Amino acid sequence: MSIKDTICPRCGNPSEEGLCGPCRLHEIEWVTVSPRVEAIICPTCGSRKVGSSWADLESDKESLARSLVIDGIVFHPDVTDHAMEMTIRDISVNRSKAYLKISGKCYGIPVQGEYQVLIVLGREQCDRCCRISGSYYEGIIQVRGEGRRLTEWESRRAAEIAWQAEDAAQQGGDRLSFVSSIDNSKDGIDVIVSSLGIGQSIVTDISSFFGARSTSHPKLVGEKEGKRLYRVTWSIRLPRIVRGDVVSMKNDYYLVSGSDGTTLRTKHLLTQQPRSFRDEETIRVIGNIRDAEEAMVTYHEGDTIGILDPKTHLPLEIPSPKGCHTQAGGVVNILRDGEMLVVVGY
Repeated sequence: MSIKDTICPRCGNPSEEGLCGPCRLHEIEWVTVSPRVEAIICPTCGSRKVGSSWADLESDKESLARSLVIDGIVFHPDVTDHAMEMTIRDISVNRSKAYLKISGKCYGIPVQGEYQVLIVLGREQCDRCCRISGSYYEGIIQVRGEGRRLTEWESRRAAEIAWQAEDAAQQGGDRLSFVSSIDNSKDGIDVIVSSLGIGQSIVTDISSFFGARSTSHPKLVGEKEGKRLYRVTWSIRLPRIVRGDVVSMKNDYYLVSGSDGTTLRTKHLLTQQPRSFRDEETIRVIGNIRDAEEAMVTYHEGDTIGILDPKTHLPLEIPSPKGCHTQAGGVVNILRDGEMLVVVGY
């Protein structure tokens, strides 16, 4: 091997090839640190602006600051074994300073340096919070009963379905789809929604759960960038008889498992046989299994159950449903139809 191949042409020190390590290190920036980093945060919900769009922020202020500083550090490709110590101190409400100690190896030579980075967190209300504060909405969902008022449970369950749809939209990244408010009326609830997409999703979910029918009534409210803007009012009518109701027809009792508004899917409470029939005025609702009472069983013989009336504590005998094996000391769930007690669960 010649002298030319083994000597650094710049300093004359030994070199495996070309410039030696110290001379090569002198020619490069082994690390570049941005002296200033910044982010725009919504002061209301804490989301972060990325470019021209917004994203929900899942980290606290210090974690965000550290992430911003790290994103502003670029190591030369030949740096290995790099390490960093970072201390962050607040200067004001929206400004902090990071103090860095960075080390590593480059061309086999230990390198280190100390740096300071200014961290600026700007404040700007995000697109979603702007809509919320401005009471923006694109649709109203009116949930009512067919010829009746909603029960407290139906109102609560419909509201839960609406909030679940909002959670699904937010988790899917649709920040601008949310429930603005849920207002109680004397006959039901009104769900105010920010977008037509989440509105239709809620209408579908509520209608499917309750076996209800729905209609929509769009109204043109203006134009934006040549596109027509509509607000839609959806009307959901929960049927007279819904899932979980216990009905009486021709002295027999049935548990309703579903309804499409005209046809009831049921199960005979004594024989457990399924049956479907049309909803007629002669069919009487005696209650819903949510409202059932617990009654203690005193004995069970054949097709007869002895119970204690949970209100009067008097002993009674009532028919035993097929498949009921509850013995003395156990409990069954009952509904009242006047003086008659009906077993609806065991």
